[in-house]
Amino acid sequence: MSLRERASGLTDRVWSAVAGDRTNRLIERLGRVRDGDPWFDKRGLDTVRRRPVDDGSIERRRGYQRYLGVAFAGLLVAALWYPALAGVGVVGCATAAVGVGAVRGRFYCNHLCPRGGLLDGYVRLFSRGNRTPDWFKHPLTRAAVGLVAFGLLGTGLYTAWQRGGSLGVPFLTMLGVSTLVAVGLGVVYHQRAWCQVCPAGTLSHAVHRVAEALGRDPAPRVEVDADACVSCGRCGTVCRQEITPGQYADGEVTDHGDVFSLGGPEGSTREADGVVDHGDCLQCSACVEECPTDALSLDEE
Repeated sequence: MSLRERASGLTDRVWSAVAGDRTNRLIERLGRVRDGDPWFDKRGLDTVRRRPVDDGSIERRRGYQRYLGVAFAGLLVAALWYPALAGVGVVGCATAAVGVGAVRGRFYCNHLCPRGGLLDGYVRLFSRGNRTPDWFKHPLTRAAVGLVAFGLLGTGLYTAWQRGGSLGVPFLTMLGVSTLVAVGLGVVYHQRAWCQVCPAGTLSHAVHRVAEALGRDPAPRVEVDADACVSCGRCGTVCRQEITPGQYADGEVTDHGDVFSLGGPEGSTREADGVVDHGDCLQCSACVEECPTDALSLDEE
């Protein structure tokens, strides 16, 4: 054994003795994220099955979302010295989310959102993996969050303009506070809990529904084969928006799939036709990957 290998072994033994079991578990989980483990490993599954789609898009996305998370953290730090960066980030991301929402639904939220990358890549390590209450996803809750966020931002911008201060500070404040809330919700519930009430995500959802009503909705959707579905519920355990695609096989489904339909605390009831037309679907294919009977497919056409 070389001197270098002996030194490496000694270092590992010292680190194990100092770090303790809790830190060792965290290091192990970080390694699993690095190696591309599935999104959820704490949502009640006895075993986590990895069934990547043929094109490998899920694994690639999990990889670059970690870089998005680092970029988002870097933006927050840089904005402490240059607050205008926060304004550019907030306006740019919100505009992109709404613009993409018109043609692809909430595609941006899963594939391109920097804060989403932070939540999926790192916050999930500490998440308890609990479902949010039904009222949390209600359109009135989402509207209230949006009104508070934009109201405080508008008030901050007006005050900064009146006093001759930096207009970037209100954006930085909103971005920082909302990120703290997103992280807190991610730890208490699941990592994407904030995305159910995110104002930009809600606007993207609303624009998607308007485009759908106008017949201009080419967004891909998950389709359910009613004959193959065994109603095991596994698809619902991996969905970060708490959608259960198997419920859309046939009959009726109750959900908050439309922000313009209030319904009760659990959502509005409508007919299901084998297509998951929930406005908050992130089109991530996690449910397709998880289905044990291959009853789900993502229609990209």
